[in-house]
Amino acid sequence: MKTIVLQLIALFLISSCTTTKTALVVPPNSSIEIDYPNMDVFRASIKNGGDDVGIAVLSKSTEQQIRGFGLAPRANADVMVERENKLTVKNEMDHSVTIKLKVTKESRAVFEKQGEYVSFTLRNKSAQSIPLIIPTVMNPNLSPFSKSGVDLKMGQEILFRMKGRNYNLLTVDKSISNGDEIDVADLLKNRKRELNLD
Repeated sequence: MKTIVLQLIALFLISSCTTTKTALVVPPNSSIEIDYPNMDVFRASIKNGGDDVGIAVLSKSTEQQIRGFGLAPRANADVMVERENKLTVKNEMDHSVTIKLKVTKESRAVFEKQGEYVSFTLRNKSAQSIPLIIPTVMNPNLSPFSKSGVDLKMGQEILFRMKGRNYNLLTVDKSISNGDEIDVADLLKNRKRELNLD
């Protein structure tokens, strides 16, 4: 898989604006790395106009994934990326995929004061994709036998959709600790049983 690296520095040296919008074409079987090394933290608002793409935040020093998820067609996501990390968009299709990207400069101090966040992992141990809705954050699609790291604020709901309605799968609270791994397939099965949706 080819990787295209975008170090978007000049854009911000030319413009005094702290927000940029662009459309990116991710070639077939390729990934794009997006890095704003002059920003302490940036918020990437992504709109997927094509097929499923993989979104990940990777450590620049170790290349390890910090957080990531699958983004379904026509879905949106907001991702926070710290200076020590970079954003990657992966297209595993045999045709190009277009995404719309809006980048906003953020202050790390402001970001950290916006509320208590918890870093944990959503794991799909099943052979079926699990689409989720995280209102105002993203609509991830958990691929079969995959993991997705998330940073979510206390009180944030995670929903699932069935028969045209959204239902609460879980709400982030003190029972979830940094580093926890949640078996989403098992949780979903139990919630459907509780709600008599089977």
